[in-house]
Amino acid sequence: MLEQHPLLPWIIFPLVGALIGYATNWLAVKMLFRPRHLVGIGPLKFQGVVPRRQEALADSIAETVHDELISAEDVAELVQKIATSDDVRQKLQTKIDALIAEQLQSLGPMASFLPADLVDRIKQRIEQEVFTFVEEMGSDLHGVLGDQLDVKGKVRERILNFELDQMEQLVLRVARKELRHIEILGGFLGLIVGLAQAGLLQLWS
Repeated sequence: MLEQHPLLPWIIFPLVGALIGYATNWLAVKMLFRPRHLVGIGPLKFQGVVPRRQEALADSIAETVHDELISAEDVAELVQKIATSDDVRQKLQTKIDALIAEQLQSLGPMASFLPADLVDRIKQRIEQEVFTFVEEMGSDLHGVLGDQLDVKGKVRERILNFELDQMEQLVLRVARKELRHIEILGGFLGLIVGLAQAGLLQLWS
């Protein structure tokens, strides 16, 4: 039949190749997450790549986050930096001024007998003590967080606790376009292979 219709190979082979290429890549993308659980008979068992490798994936992502993005030491340094920042000092100073003004107001007319420089010295002393305490607290937190905060373990735990449906939706939101391109590329490559087969058939006939 193909010999009676020379154009048929140029239609059928590319069409079949495109369908096979597209279907193969579509199936490969689906098998990233499916089947969720191990299925099969005897030694022939199958499971989606992500469900099968979820623990290894969690280890890898946790390692990358800890080594490349943020570590316990980074968090500890950030806490110490915030505790000793000018913004925190300004807020504490404002709070101290408000508390002293409130206390002076509660003294009523007696507050007028307090020398202004005495009030200033008291205010400066309180600020100094509070700032020193905050800096020491920041330093203590730096040590505690550096020793006890397990960023890698927390990230790993969160990923392992992810429902596979959640993980699939997350991947699809991020890479839906790229995965779609993979499916289309499979169809395109299958089309090229089909055209090559049709050309070889013409040469041999």
